[in-house]
Amino acid sequence: MADQNTLNRSVFRVGGLKGDHCRERIEHTLSHLHGVVSVKIDLTGKQVSVDYDSSVTPSGYIEETLQSLGYSIQE
Repeated sequence: MADQNTLNRSVFRVGGLKGDHCRERIEHTLSHLHGVVSVKIDLTGKQVSVDYDSSVTPSGYIEETLQSLGYSIQE
């Protein structure tokens, strides 16, 4: 388990979230990334929240993974 000092949470506004299929696909993919502790998806708010060990997984890698799945990251 990661040390509490290295855990971070990033919240991404994601374009293209449409339903349970999207939620399941993102949760499955991100939860298998080394260092990711939890993934929560808010379909209504179009947000993906990820808790991860920042000493293992950089936030940019999570963002790149979402984009590789075909979702856009919104500012």
